[in-house]
Amino acid sequence: MIGLTALFHLPWNVKFLWGPFLDQYETKRTWILATEVALSVGLAALALVVGATPLLAAISLFVAVLAFLSATHDIAIDGYYLEALDESGQSAFVGYRAMAYKVASLVVGGPLLFAIGTVGWEVGLLIAAGIMVLLTAYHAAWLPRAEERRRPVGAALASRSGARVALFLAVLAAALVVAALVGPGVEGWGAALADGIRTLESSGVSLAGWIALLLLAVLVVAAGSLGRIRTRLAGRDSAYATAFVDFLAQRRVGLILAFIVTFRAGESFLVKMRWPFLRDDLGLTLSEYSIANGTLGVIASFVATFVGGHLIARDGLRRWIWPFVLAPNVLNLLYVVLAWLGPERTGFFALTVVIAVEQFGAGLGTAVFMVYLMRCCDPGHRAAHMAIVTALMSVSFTLAGVGSGFLAAELGFGPYFAFTFVATVPGMLLVFFLPHLDGREAPAPESGARRAGEKPVERGGSTL
Repeated sequence: MIGLTALFHLPWNVKFLWGPFLDQYETKRTWILATEVALSVGLAALALVVGATPLLAAISLFVAVLAFLSATHDIAIDGYYLEALDESGQSAFVGYRAMAYKVASLVVGGPLLFAIGTVGWEVGLLIAAGIMVLLTAYHAAWLPRAEERRRPVGAALASRSGARVALFLAVLAAALVVAALVGPGVEGWGAALADGIRTLESSGVSLAGWIALLLLAVLVVAAGSLGRIRTRLAGRDSAYATAFVDFLAQRRVGLILAFIVTFRAGESFLVKMRWPFLRDDLGLTLSEYSIANGTLGVIASFVATFVGGHLIARDGLRRWIWPFVLAPNVLNLLYVVLAWLGPERTGFFALTVVIAVEQFGAGLGTAVFMVYLMRCCDPGHRAAHMAIVTALMSVSFTLAGVGSGFLAAELGFGPYFAFTFVATVPGMLLVFFLPHLDGREAPAPESGARRAGEKPVERGGSTL
């Protein structure tokens, strides 16, 4: 049953499905505040449910709703970030963005989890709800209004397509209730789901990985059929479909997709086997690793992301893309040197230096990668496009997870870490052909933005 909690990650894997909706209605600021209010209420309600009746079915329902709201909040934050800042600002603040995510993760995994272990789940969840209330109040008071309001959300519910979606959700909810009442119960359904997930994951690919691979396959097929898709959509007023078509209508979209998937391949292979190597071959203890990687390494990554973002904002993406692409990839070879030296000639200090330097390079890579992903998002569909590219980011981690252990066992750690550098070569070769390095390029003439008669926005000397 604990393994089935992986299902709660599904909203983040498929958030691109409702990303276009947030682009078409209200504003990103409104969506942020609305989801934060809903999350505050949901966390408080979950605390009451946990305290009153610890029924797994009820708790699972509340957590599933919270997961959907949180993924929607994620979409709204990405869209707002792109709306509120120009390209230079997006680059300059990418370090703060990465730091904020890490700090939030540390707060939840540290102080909040400690509080729950001390005072119980009910009080701990109420503390979480209180934190969300404070954040909501702060955002309501201080978040700038960065965009004009689009159509009210009520218009979606009144439309024919909105009515169909509402009917579908109502039927789905009714089916779930009936299944819970007349079916084999939570344990029976859980066992059936567990069997299905185990079947999918028997190849070593997680459930989230299968979804990411399916998304990649759909986008590749869609990119190859773009002409036919445009013909079928001609004359139709479908803002939802236009968001996906406009993403695929970018110049050299196939190269963009390939770069997104392959850029972090070497890092993914490295991260999967770094700890086993340091533990088994070099004798590093878990407490030593937590200091070297979890403390000094994280600080080095923070600093590098800040520095990288500010340098890109100052000099442009094209000026720094090669140094920041080479930094995380070439530094993988440091682990080849460690494997060659062995435990007799390496100590805690040397290992800490290598980890910190490698993490610094990874931070530079994060800065350049996130800035480039933002360049791939059309101004008319920022939330939808960011949801697509962030979902695709996980593909290389999935593929690395499948083969890393087998490769390391077959090759040995030294040759394996050399392979992690080789895995970076395809992504680096694609840099020569990437669009958007000098700014977001104007959409193709037949894209949705041009069909609607919109003009590209000039900002900071580059066409967005």
